[in-house]
Amino acid sequence: MTALPHPGIPAIGAVIYAPGQPPEELLAKFAGQLQQRGFRIGGLLQDTLRAPDGRKTDMTVTELDTGRRLSIGQDLGKASKACILDTQALAEASGAMRRAIEGRVDLLFVNKFSKSECEGQGLAAEMLAAVAEGIPVITAVPGVLIDEWIAFTGGRTDLLAPTPEALWRWWGPRRLYADLAHGVAEAEVRRVLIGLNWIMVEGPDGVGLAQTPERGTPGCVSAPKAGQRAGGSLREMAALVNSTNPLDVALGVAACNAHYNRFDLAAESGNGLDSFGRPEGATVVIGAFPAISERLPGARIIDRRPGPGQYPEEAAEILLPAAESLIITSATLANRSLPHLLGLARHARIALVGPGAPLTERLFSYGIEVSSGLIAEDVEGLARMVGEGGGAKDLKRHCRPATLRRGAP
Repeated sequence: MTALPHPGIPAIGAVIYAPGQPPEELLAKFAGQLQQRGFRIGGLLQDTLRAPDGRKTDMTVTELDTGRRLSIGQDLGKASKACILDTQALAEASGAMRRAIEGRVDLLFVNKFSKSECEGQGLAAEMLAAVAEGIPVITAVPGVLIDEWIAFTGGRTDLLAPTPEALWRWWGPRRLYADLAHGVAEAEVRRVLIGLNWIMVEGPDGVGLAQTPERGTPGCVSAPKAGQRAGGSLREMAALVNSTNPLDVALGVAACNAHYNRFDLAAESGNGLDSFGRPEGATVVIGAFPAISERLPGARIIDRRPGPGQYPEEAAEILLPAAESLIITSATLANRSLPHLLGLARHARIALVGPGAPLTERLFSYGIEVSSGLIAEDVEGLARMVGEGGGAKDLKRHCRPATLRRGAP
């Protein structure tokens, strides 16, 4: 059996399923959601057709790049118990896999891992080629073939439950930035201000904020393209969230917020620190919000500059996996520490709180239940506060608090 060649390659997502319950609809829905959000996907999705008695009558695959549907089954008659896979038809369909690899898609869907792949046939070669190129791959694996699958991947696999939550958790918070940027519409940047504490980006329909990289850190450097930002593309500025330059990332977050935190957005008001009331279980707060100890007595507070009774940021590795409720400052979005924190707190109810929190349901897929930020009401007053080095409390005087909540899963 051929196996994955190198321990440093990305792990393949494998949705494990019970006999007769292939996760075809689940994977098709996941693929559609990713496409709608602007991610580039490729490969094949499978649909198994069955007779009323449960017998397979045909198998089809859909090419994600062309939409073409191909039959990969063959009629062996009612009495046959052999596999109905038509290997020649599957070989024709494999062209969609190769095109996806050449186009370097964001995610490659492989319809199924079967006995053919166990023997090094089927789509085994294409699957290995994709992973060797660093392209993420997801497929479906029957439970009876788990041992063969682990041998095939050399253990470089993430075994996933057949649920939407498991798929999004695997897709991971590290894709959150690209997801936010994909959702930003093409519009003109009207104004950019980089203040001592906050960055402000004004678009035609809203104003976005993000925390300025801290002075004395590598991110606090001369702004690239200074004087050329206004009049540019809001969508292009939002794409800066994928940059390695900390100041660019903060500009990108503010641009995203200028799109999502719209003047006309209907959202509930209230303080984001009250997102979960006064939870009785283990509560952790990232960021030393003002009066947080009085507002949430008993909460464990983590901060980069911990005060008395607070924890240093390294404590997140221990405290977050056991947290039942977690409130995270939106500053973690601009400094790119948010994905790691979300990965640590997989079992917690999570709220993202602060002036730089994007008000969009896109966050909900990554484990965030509440996003609580600001919507500008007095744009000129807000601009003065940003330009004169105002803090979060000063910004709020020119904004209205707004909160989005995820519905029941």
